[in-house]
Amino acid sequence: MQVYSFHCFFGSIAVNAQIGIGVINPLNPVEVSTDEGRVIIDNAGRIGVLVPSPKVAIDLRSGANGSVGIGNTDKTAAQAGAGALRYVASPAIGVKGYLEFSDGTQWVSFFPKGKPRIIVMASKTSQDTYVFESSTPSEIGTKAGIVQRRSSYLTNWTEKLDTDSGVPTNNFDPTTGEFIAPRTGIYFATFTFALQSSQVNTGANNQTEAIWEVRNSAGTITQRVKTNNGYSSDTGGSPNAVPVGSACTVSLYMNKGDKLRPFTWITVGFDGTISQFDTSSSGVYNALTIVEQ
Repeated sequence: MQVYSFHCFFGSIAVNAQIGIGVINPLNPVEVSTDEGRVIIDNAGRIGVLVPSPKVAIDLRSGANGSVGIGNTDKTAAQAGAGALRYVASPAIGVKGYLEFSDGTQWVSFFPKGKPRIIVMASKTSQDTYVFESSTPSEIGTKAGIVQRRSSYLTNWTEKLDTDSGVPTNNFDPTTGEFIAPRTGIYFATFTFALQSSQVNTGANNQTEAIWEVRNSAGTITQRVKTNNGYSSDTGGSPNAVPVGSACTVSLYMNKGDKLRPFTWITVGFDGTISQFDTSSSGVYNALTIVEQ
């Protein structure tokens, strides 16, 4: 009997080769031919899109069409990781869209036209108010002027401006005088009112109050900030008339959906129970401004 022995040898073979797609003799590890030019991966692992000698990890600087498209993501900044980019398309903001990058903890916004800002300006040329707090329920409702010792919203403003970074919006309702914050932030707000000049008669506790009221999206009052102006008990006989009024200026932190509205409360010894606004100069004394900080 004859015995045959067979010997097998196994080893590894290193192959140094380039991959070319549509390229006969590629000069880089990977080259792909397209109608516009070549996409390559060089020996350092850099990718060049229509760029023969990329200088960075991904080089798109091929000329007029060397742009990059970035989409949005619902990942948190931590999930995406520091250095991630995303594009936020936001028609609610005047710039219409903006880029954000992750610092590993939060998304940091870059606004090409500066930080978006809400700006509202209005004047009051009407006598309209709305009594909403009174010990007499039948008094609740629309009035022509300010009812003494009653809380009254200032309604029917003449809107001058309501914009978000220059783009018109509807954050302010001139009919009700109510502003709704479109996003969380700090808002500077001021309003003034002046009544028709009249004599302040003898009496005690003559005062006017200008008040900003903040309600949350559910309608619950969260803040009321007021300015109280006092007047002497008697300005004397005619013609010693004075333009009684007040103003309130605040900086408020508001959550998205919070509602801001001006109202007044007065107790001044005028003749009659209803006081009229001074609208003789087209509302120059009765003004409202809201600016996002």
